[in-house]
Amino acid sequence: MSQLRTRNCRTDSADQGSASEHEWHTVAIWRGERNWSVVLILSCAAMLFSGCQAFSNSSLSALSSTKGIRGPLERSLSAETPLEAGQRYSEEAQRLVETAQTRFDAKDYEAAEKIYKKVAKKYKESSVGEQAQFGLAETYYANGELAKAQDAYDQLFVDYPSTRYVEPASRRLFAIARRWMEISDPVAKSEIRQVSSETAVPDSSKPVAPSNAPSLKYRILPNFTDSSRPMFDTQGRALQALKAIWMNDPTGPLADDALMLTATYHQRRKNYVEADRYYKILREEYPDSPHFEKAYLLGSHVKLMSYQGSYYEGGDLEAAAKLKEQSLHLFPASEQRGAVREDLQKIYLLQAQRAWDKVQYAQRKGRPRAVAIGCIQLIADFPDTKFAAEARNLLGTIDPATLDGLPEIEEYLKTIPNTRDPRNGQGSGPPTRSVSDSRAEEPAGGRVRL
Repeated sequence: MSQLRTRNCRTDSADQGSASEHEWHTVAIWRGERNWSVVLILSCAAMLFSGCQAFSNSSLSALSSTKGIRGPLERSLSAETPLEAGQRYSEEAQRLVETAQTRFDAKDYEAAEKIYKKVAKKYKESSVGEQAQFGLAETYYANGELAKAQDAYDQLFVDYPSTRYVEPASRRLFAIARRWMEISDPVAKSEIRQVSSETAVPDSSKPVAPSNAPSLKYRILPNFTDSSRPMFDTQGRALQALKAIWMNDPTGPLADDALMLTATYHQRRKNYVEADRYYKILREEYPDSPHFEKAYLLGSHVKLMSYQGSYYEGGDLEAAAKLKEQSLHLFPASEQRGAVREDLQKIYLLQAQRAWDKVQYAQRKGRPRAVAIGCIQLIADFPDTKFAAEARNLLGTIDPATLDGLPEIEEYLKTIPNTRDPRNGQGSGPPTRSVSDSRAEEPAGGRVRL
């Protein structure tokens, strides 16, 4: 504010000759005599004679005026976006787009491609450029150059995140991914099911039979024979196309289809960790999807298959049991209820085996107190398993003197019948019915297998 006033003072003074003379005279006196009292008097006189408007009412009025000043909200509301500004681009650009569309309709894809490329590059980040970029992708798709089409659709999402072509672009990407998966994997054809009730963009491409090309089996080999596929990694590019759908159009009609297809792809290749990740997204983000039930049933299955054994982390086993129990409650009419109950029984036996392996580990380490605690916990949690019977026998072999100080351990041991066989000193606990006898197969050695 002080700078503005000084600037106004200097400007007004420059308009009046007498003011300039007084100012220079004041400066000369200040430099020559350096008498502060004189400087003060002469400065006041210079201001009076110069007619400086720094402190005039008109000046204050000008400084306090808000005319022409816009606040942040007003600026944000009135500011033009690049797409809005693109509406005012020259008519030549619009004529070029119309010409490209005419060439496209005439199936002159080479000419349409050249025009669309030119417009998309010259008018980037404008409405005309957006239209040209989508037209370029459509040209590649219609010409069977699906890899280039995928790249063009991806570029459309990059340059125009809120593009008005999000739905048709997503459907094209889904068609591309489905085509590539059918080519590379015959099994995938039965799993690619579009549950969306929306009408898909018409696909004029001809069905393609599965291929035995080496570039499909070995992803590092280049593809020189099929122009409809990318140069490398057809399946990986198909997954990339599916990801672009649910990332750029998460509320669109094909988002849940893309997730489901991705999850089953990884499950079929026994990549259970990745499959579980996509099933989880489906369960959490798309509760209204027709795939919701399968996301629970198949998600619990891949969780169970991810379990590496009793010597590894048991979180997957617990999560699988939780998902299967939730499936029984959420889908009471499901045809898979019997299979889910069988899986729950297998999980129950695996958890009992896990507890028994911990007891045996403590026994190998020579920790009788830990053995006793583990056995008691196992008997309480899995009382009707073979492992519980073995735990009772093992408890009978522990010297009570080593358990001094453990609360309630001695009282608990007194409730267990004497299981020691006087003839051979071995434990021969009372026969217990194992659930594995009727519901699950337990192989030799006490290991439960799925």
